Amino acid sequence: MADAQDVDAEIERMASLDDDAFMHAVVDYITGGSGRRIPRDVQAAALASPTLATQTLDALESAIRQAKSFHPRLDGESKREQQARIAPFRTSLQAAMPSFQDAVDDLAHEEAKYLAALDDQAFERRWTAHILEDPTGAPIPPRVRALGFRSPRVAARAEAICRLMMEEPTRFLPASALGKSQKADDARIAEFRQRVESEARYLRYAVQYADARHGRMPSEPNVRLQALRLLGEAHPEELSKLLHQVRDGRRAGRAEARKDERAVRRTSQRRAP
Repeated sequence: MADAQDVDAEIERMASLDDDAFMHAVVDYITGGSGRRIPRDVQAAALASPTLATQTLDALESAIRQAKSFHPRLDGESKREQQARIAPFRTSLQAAMPSFQDAVDDLAHEEAKYLAALDDQAFERRWTAHILEDPTGAPIPPRVRALGFRSPRVAARAEAICRLMMEEPTRFLPASALGKSQKADDARIAEFRQRVESEARYLRYAVQYADARHGRMPSEPNVRLQALRLLGEAHPEELSKLLHQVRDGRRAGRAEARKDERAVRRTSQRRAP
């Protein structure tokens, strides 16, 4: 079992790193490439601690997205060969994620319990700060804060505030700075509404799944969209080519349809008395 003092020292060391150095340290730990003489059980306990678990999960996701930077193309290597080298790397990082996800879920559960106990005004202030990405208040990581609000026990409450935010955005936004143009203020309100709608979509799913547990069937998740996102992460270049092909096909189809419509109109005009 890891010594508590050793774990605290490792937490302090890791917390002092910048984001890029932290990500590389996490990758070194997961892939077994760390040269530091720190027992792995100490590293594991530190990275899964409440202090670092969220940052560790963020780092793993960033490393998966930036896999090519860890495995740049070699001289004479094809893209397919590079992808073959990267695949096991991504797989190892993905396999390590569940334990850290569990740690983050535990933090989110505690945050949800705290949110559920707030009165209406305090809850509204807390949700507004989340929408505005205001870091004031308790030092809760954004991921944990978001998951807390998406808990079935408070999601419906937050969703109700979203409806008010869409109807009366200026009630929740800070006062506009003096000298700002109406155009700038309109853009600020539009951005706020966009953020609210984005968060509201997650809340609706949370509410629907809570309903399902009581025998009310929610709508099915968009599996195709989820698969498309995974495809984009694994094969971004191939997905980009496919998207261009689809767009070009649609443009060609619309052009052909317009051509047919013009031909029909000309034929009708020639036949008209």
